[in-house]
Amino acid sequence: MTDDTFQDFEEDAQAPAHLKGMITAEIDVIRDIMQVVQMFLGESMVSGVVLLQELEPKEKKEEN
Repeated sequence: MTDDTFQDFEEDAQAPAHLKGMITAEIDVIRDIMQVVQMFLGESMVSGVVLLQELEPKEKKEEN
């Protein structure tokens, strides 16, 4: 059984110019949101990990 889901699409179909602009704008918005999230959460995560590493008790190695 062959299921060709793309058989209904035309090979030479073109997207309208306004649709291309809308998709580009959506991608730009997503990229901007990801940068803002990275700015606030990324640096906070690094700082939190460093803080937890400093609070972790250090094990002393005993040599015989």
